Amino acid sequence: MNPAQIAMTKPTVHVLCSSDTPKNAIQQLLYGLEEEGIPCEAWTEEEGNALGLAWKGAQASRLEVGVGMDGQAAVLHISKLEYEKPLFQIPVRSIGQVRILGANAARLVKKLPLKPLEGR
Repeated sequence: MNPAQIAMTKPTVHVLCSSDTPKNAIQQLLYGLEEEGIPCEAWTEEEGNALGLAWKGAQASRLEVGVGMDGQAAVLHISKLEYEKPLFQIPVRSIGQVRILGANAARLVKKLPLKPLEGR
């Protein structure tokens, strides 16, 4: 299913990952979302970097929240921000921080205070 088709089905946070994203990072991000009780759709894109994937996800999501991940970074974006200015961008190797990033994606949807994250 492509992002446009998913956007028409149910409100979810969109998680787009490049093929070189570490599997354990994806799993931790999804755990963070699950802990907060917000549904997500995750899929792999053959091309793209974390920033571009996060932007694409945010634009396609009915919840206007997207996460992009590649072999280097995890990015949390919302549709109302400028492309170059995501909400958070952290190293993907910081597994604990990646889990918090997932929780923060859900907290944006629930309009709850965000958990502190290292990075910007």
